Amino acid sequence: MEVTLKVAKYVLMYIPAVLGLHTWLYAKYPKYYFFFVRLISKWRDTTWSVNVTFQTDNIDGYYQQIEEILKNIYEKDRFKRTVNMINKKMYECGIFNILVQDDFDNGSYSSKSIFFRISQLNVTVNRAEEVLRELRELFNKIERETKPSHSAYNLDIQFKSGKNPFYGLMVQRLGKENVTHFECFFPISAIVPKNNGNDRNQHFLRVYKEKLTINETTFDILEETAKRALLFK
Repeated sequence: MEVTLKVAKYVLMYIPAVLGLHTWLYAKYPKYYFFFVRLISKWRDTTWSVNVTFQTDNIDGYYQQIEEILKNIYEKDRFKRTVNMINKKMYECGIFNILVQDDFDNGSYSSKSIFFRISQLNVTVNRAEEVLRELRELFNKIERETKPSHSAYNLDIQFKSGKNPFYGLMVQRLGKENVTHFECFFPISAIVPKNNGNDRNQHFLRVYKEKLTINETTFDILEETAKRALLFK
């Protein structure tokens, strides 16, 4: 009984010190902040939107080529064309609803671009790597087959219930209802020590109130950046 009381006394004595150290580290050191956030990883249930732009000189036969690629990747029971307009197609491919359209009918104002959009894609932390890998394989194959002159990839990651870990500790304490606009732009190496800031190809995040945005010219780099941001790999 006496030993138990002594243990309880020491525990109670050191609890305020431990909590104080935790609060100080949580507020002062971003890497500790994100380490702690990772432990309470509910915020990593997210909704994604993927936007891709490919520039090409010739639209003739492009949609047929895309459709053949999708059919080859996805089995017939996972592939379905739901919209079939001249310059706009919609495909159901597994978990992806892929909108494909072009701007070639804009005449001299055309950028000669093909646009792909996958929106409202619900992704949990357990499936993030799998979804990123499937998207990479899809768009890398499209690039190899269609050989665009330029590529641009955009990934918007929306955090559910306002659980955006990049929003900022002090800003969150103010309450998001009191903040009309929030935006910051920083290298991913600032929070992920993998390359100690010496990565020759710095990857960046743009952060808003309830989402983060990644823009890259290749999906491989976008995938790596997203994995670092979501999974701290």
